[in-house]
Formats: sequence, structure tokens, C-alpha cells
Amino acid sequence: MSNANTARLVRVTTRALGGGLPSDTPLSAATNQFDVVVEGRSGCVLGTSGQPYGLRISALDLITGTNPDSLRNNFSQQRTERFDSAHGWPEKVATFTITIDDPMAIQGHLLRYYAILTSANQIVSFVESPVFLLHLGR
Repeated sequence: MSNANTARLVRVTTRALGGGLPSDTPLSAATNQFDVVVEGRSGCVLGTSGQPYGLRISALDLITGTNPDSLRNNFSQQRTERFDSAHGWPEKVATFTITIDDPMAIQGHLLRYYAILTSANQIVSFVESPVFLLHLGR
């Protein structure tokens, strides 16, 4: 459990676009989009402090050993927000929508997501998702 002055990411998972539950391997998306959901917790003091932080997600393609982010596939995203209730703290749930415009580049690849929480230019916490197989149905 976080104390009053700490924050940590609890987990990062994937799900079908707008789905209610995290997906198990494989992730089958009916469209060219899916969600990455990041959950975090902070203590009550930090969660109402209004201090700035960054939240970033990035994928690793375990087949190629690279981040599959490109102009056509946005596997990496980031936000700059504040620790306060307007941004969901102290129990944070952030949803990032991933759009794939070049499905053949990653169809059938094993992927893993990483979520990184930074504050004052330092890594505060990070988590990794379970490995998942991406299958897009168009």
C-alpha cells in the first residue's frame, strides 16, 4: 500500500477497444484499435498535491526486439498531468487507445507493454504487461 507521499503503478493491461475487462493472450481486436489500461495508486497527500508527472506507455515487439511504433502504428504515447482528483488520483486508471494503420507490420507478433511514471525528471514507478499475441480482424 502506498504511503501518503508515494505513487506507484500497479499494472498495465490490454483489452479490446472500449472493453470492460483486460484481454488474455491473444488479444483479438475487431477493428484497427485496442486499449492499453494503466492502473496506479498514490498516497492521499501526493494524490491531492497537484504536482506534475508524466505517464508513458511503450510496446516491445518480442519477435523483432524493437518498439513497433511508427507513423502508421502509434504504440507509444505519453501524457503530462497532475496528481489530483481531476486526473484520477489517488486511484488512477488511464486508458490509451492504440491505432494500427499498418496491421501487416505486427499481425501475429508477441508484444509486451511498459508503463512508466515520472516526476521531476525521475522514474517513480514502472510496470510491464503480460505478453500478448496481437490479432487484428478487419
